[in-house]
Amino acid sequence: MKIHIKNLGALRQAEFELGDLTIICGGNNTGKTYATYALFGFLAYWQEAFTVRIPDGTVKNLFVEGSAQLNIEDFVLIAQDILTEACKNYTEQLSGVFASAEKNFESTEFRVSIDANDIHPLDTFEITMGSATTQIFSIAKQSGDSNITISLLVEKEKAKIPERAVNQAIGNVVKDIVFGQLFCNPFIASAERTGAAIFRKELNFARNRLLEEMGSMEKELNPFDLLNKVYSDYALPVRRNVDFTRQLENVAKKESYISKEHPDLLNDFADIIGGEYKVIRDELYYIPYIPKNTRLRLTMDESSSAVRSLLDIGFYLRTFFM
Repeated sequence: MKIHIKNLGALRQAEFELGDLTIICGGNNTGKTYATYALFGFLAYWQEAFTVRIPDGTVKNLFVEGSAQLNIEDFVLIAQDILTEACKNYTEQLSGVFASAEKNFESTEFRVSIDANDIHPLDTFEITMGSATTQIFSIAKQSGDSNITISLLVEKEKAKIPERAVNQAIGNVVKDIVFGQLFCNPFIASAERTGAAIFRKELNFARNRLLEEMGSMEKELNPFDLLNKVYSDYALPVRRNVDFTRQLENVAKKESYISKEHPDLLNDFADIIGGEYKVIRDELYYIPYIPKNTRLRLTMDESSSAVRSLLDIGFYLRTFFM
């Protein structure tokens, strides 16, 4: 998978290919942050806001016949076209991603290109959707079958759910099946994360502003548009760092795949920072490994800049789910 960028910040033209480990290096003010932020923004947009369009009539058939089918191979054949549409829509929102004026992105291009070898659709998939008390429809793909089957689980008269919502749910499942092994759930540690670690207790204003905006909405709003409106002063990676840091007390209760299967990596990380992060009675501390002084606890503003700058990475390794 290749990323193509034109006229973005200091970047006149850039192209790089994503691998298991991709390193972007260069001098100051050469566009490294622009390239990284642009890629992160696209992955976030892809996961949270973009929906694959499904054929007209699919949802109507579901409500009339009780079931409908889609052939995944039809979407595999147009995978590049789907990505091109997503890139076009995403490019139109770059000003919100970078918290900058729209005029700065008038000639910007962001493209993702793939070849046939990049696409590996999921072999099996099954999910049911509905309310907390009633499952309304299911979407399933059996091993070896290229079709996905959407089945109504209640009587048609009781399926009180907007057609648009069903359409979007099916499109998201198609996206997951076709592209799920190609695009990850992104996590980013921005350069501004050190400040977020110090002032995280004061950052609840973000949640309050979001609630105010939701309360004043008069129409349905794209999630990306809503976030861009509420946090318009900050680039998307900074917003995500703020949100992640604010929730560390709850995040700390989770356990990642790395934590379960590769605890040696966490031990190596503890050696790097010379201690460990701990949440004790809803308070975040850094506990250094100091012989004969096991009771020492440091808050983030008492800790070194290295400890603060690695905070997100530490909790990512321990808690983040891909």
